[in-house]
Amino acid sequence: MTVLRILHVLSTSVWVGGTVVLVFVGVPAIRGLEGEARAVAMRTLGRRWRPIGWSAMAIAIVSGLWLTDRHGGFHRAALDTDFDRTLIVKSVLVAVLVVGALLHDFVLGPRLQRDLRAGAPTAPATRRQLVVVGWLNFGLTIAVPILGAVVLTTLD
Repeated sequence: MTVLRILHVLSTSVWVGGTVVLVFVGVPAIRGLEGEARAVAMRTLGRRWRPIGWSAMAIAIVSGLWLTDRHGGFHRAALDTDFDRTLIVKSVLVAVLVVGALLHDFVLGPRLQRDLRAGAPTAPATRRQLVVVGWLNFGLTIAVPILGAVVLTTLD
């Protein structure tokens, strides 16, 4: 159980820490670049982060599900305890985060790259969508571990 908890905490630390660094260090640094250099830097940053970030997220989800099972979360009627209710909220937010991250990384990001290369008039709208989804994902990335800590307090 201890190893499983450590794996869960470390994987979420990688996801959250990496996201914070991207949002407050990587992306702002790249924003100072222009044209093709900016596009190449953003694409490179994304490609290098994705295997680390998505692996960390997958490990966090699998280990979280395993921890939930070990604590009986799948063996009781839903909504019976504070643990169950908090875990349901956390699980819904994780699902929204995964959908948002998929949208950001594999739909809007590539669309913006195509729009910018083609000089499409839709590029500013796509960029706004990407930024909104990115900030939503960031908020969820912070909220989910907070709910994880709340879940732990319900086990006492």
